Amino acid sequence: MQLILPLILTLLIFGCSAHKPEAIQPYDTYNKLSQEAKYGDIESHMNEYFTSTYLKEVNPSDKNSILLLKLTNYINKNISHFQSIKSGIACLTINGTDENTEPLTLHIEYKKISGKWLVNYMFLNFIENSNSYTESAVCPREAENKIMKLMHNKTFHSDLKSYASFVALRYNTTKAT
Repeated sequence: MQLILPLILTLLIFGCSAHKPEAIQPYDTYNKLSQEAKYGDIESHMNEYFTSTYLKEVNPSDKNSILLLKLTNYINKNISHFQSIKSGIACLTINGTDENTEPLTLHIEYKKISGKWLVNYMFLNFIENSNSYTESAVCPREAENKIMKLMHNKTFHSDLKSYASFVALRYNTTKAT
């Protein structure tokens, strides 16, 4: 009986010390990118966060182009987030508010390259109200296509506020708007 207690304690200690740390998740990468974009020098570290495909449209001497590296800055307060991972591609959806407490949703597609999650595509959607928050992980291209379909089917009105739910920033590997 005297040997059993020390044996159990030894196994417990070894079991805890041999615990393998959890792999970095896309949301962890988003948090790190968000901090770098707000407080660091994102231009010097862009290769650590973005795929070469994403960076093809970024011109370091163009202020508007650099905004593509700082889309995470639009979110002042995170409300909720969802992620899905399949075959080296991850989609992260973050619901939040901007500095004026207006609701928005950021959709990010990550690609796993050399064991790191890198941003491959982003879509930022300024939404009408918090009832329009996304309730699952939605890939940015899917979110963008949904908005474009809604815009296409919408009857044009002279009231510009009728388009509030369709205002969005997006990054596409072929063009930026």
